Amino acid sequence: MMEHIRRGIWLTAALVAVSGCVSRAEVQAGPPGTGCTDPVYRQLDFKIGEFKVTGIGGEPAGESKVESVLGGCLLVEHWRGAISGFGRAHMFFDKSDQLWRLIYVTDDGATMYLSGKFQGDTLILTGENDLDSMVGLHRMSFSPLPDGGNRQYWELSTDKGATWTVIHDGTYRRADSR
Repeated sequence: MMEHIRRGIWLTAALVAVSGCVSRAEVQAGPPGTGCTDPVYRQLDFKIGEFKVTGIGGEPAGESKVESVLGGCLLVEHWRGAISGFGRAHMFFDKSDQLWRLIYVTDDGATMYLSGKFQGDTLILTGENDLDSMVGLHRMSFSPLPDGGNRQYWELSTDKGATWTVIHDGTYRRADSR
């Protein structure tokens, strides 16, 4: 029960912050004298930008635009699938328990909640979810690529982590790179 309450609080706070309940300038920069300046908040900066995304086999998977808001305290991803589907991911470092969090919401109302830590330069997040009939333990990792892009690797386990199936192996290349 407490986990669902915490999830609701995270989602509400993140959505209120970017939904227009505060001015766009406050969302982008935050009030004077605030912001997340500790280096831990910069660990995911490699995800900031506009990207063309390919999946397994190099097939187009979609487009991603990630922006830093609230003085660097929150990353917001705007996802557009190559065939269909839109989503928003809110990623942030939760200083209360020293975990990174991801909240993902699709245009059909599906949600996913993940949390985790960096291992080297890779962020690994996990969580039990039911996202569009993918029920089980989700594991997602994000890592920078040498060319300025990044990789997102997403797996699903329906047996509590004994075995894993790849859902998405995405290569994110900067939209402005040739």
